[in-house]
Amino acid sequence: MTRDEFGEGRRGVGEPRCGAKKTTQGQRVQGQRVVEFQDSIGKELRNLYDDVVSQPVPDRFLKLLNQLETNVLSSPATSSAPRKSE
Repeated sequence: MTRDEFGEGRRGVGEPRCGAKKTTQGQRVQGQRVVEFQDSIGKELRNLYDDVVSQPVPDRFLKLLNQLETNVLSSPATSSAPRKSE
């Protein structure tokens, strides 16, 4: 078993799954294609996630967050009300 860039265990190409039965060459080739296809999907999903995470927060969203923070801090109810413990 190999480790990917996230430190998670991954089966290498040609490594049997836990409890896998002996297969013929044709079945191994087909299984290898499935594993390669799943790996390519995983890589594309990681790339997409990295792209989304690297994008800046939209200005409109930052403005709304600032308004919320200002309203919460200036509200008289929040200064005298007991805070909930988490």
